[in-house]
Amino acid sequence: MLESIREVYQATPWLENLPHQWDLLKHAGTPMECKKDTMIFEQDDHADHLYLIASGRVCLYATTPSGEEKALAFIGKNGLIGEYDSFGDLPHATSAITVSKTVLYKISTSQFRELLKQNFHLVEQLLHFESRKYRMLCAQTLQLSYSKAPHRICATLIQLALNYGTPLEQDHLQITTTFTHQEMANLVGTTRITVINTLKWLERHHILKKPNKYYVITDLHRLELLVQDETWKLTKHAES
Repeated sequence: MLESIREVYQATPWLENLPHQWDLLKHAGTPMECKKDTMIFEQDDHADHLYLIASGRVCLYATTPSGEEKALAFIGKNGLIGEYDSFGDLPHATSAITVSKTVLYKISTSQFRELLKQNFHLVEQLLHFESRKYRMLCAQTLQLSYSKAPHRICATLIQLALNYGTPLEQDHLQITTTFTHQEMANLVGTTRITVINTLKWLERHHILKKPNKYYVITDLHRLELLVQDETWKLTKHAES
């Protein structure tokens, strides 16, 4: 069962504890300790630096001209932010804000380019990281285009379970990374109330539980069926 759906849902927007080695970037960069809700850069700022995340988590989000925000990804340990704008002398396409206490390494774009020229393994790692981002954005586009909010929430829970799930007894899966209702809402493009209502519905129907700070999926198969069931809906209020 797990292997049959793993490929479909592996494009998680939570990119954390990545298997990359960025020691050369750490040596070249300047360490920064940031509190929660620290703005690292804003959309349309000039991109003259990129950042390596040593610990913590950063949210990347885009903002419409009217001020509405859409979360795109949550980047954690061994992830990069701002790297995609450093090659075309373009402004940042997104904003980046810390969602927890975070340690970063700040590297100038000129240093980054020189390191890439001299170290092909950095290029390989960068391509692998960008590939994960690309797949994630493709998956988000499909969900936003064709799925309702409760379905998108369920699909995101499956992504988390497959990428950060720890097996428990009775085929339960504990999601070993945490998220807030607002993070989930910003990510799937809905309201915090819709997220709360959907999670409560899943708990009432014994598909999800939260015995501690981590959510546990108790029936992954039923969760997948809900994602595929176009007729499934909650209350009228929770469909928005």
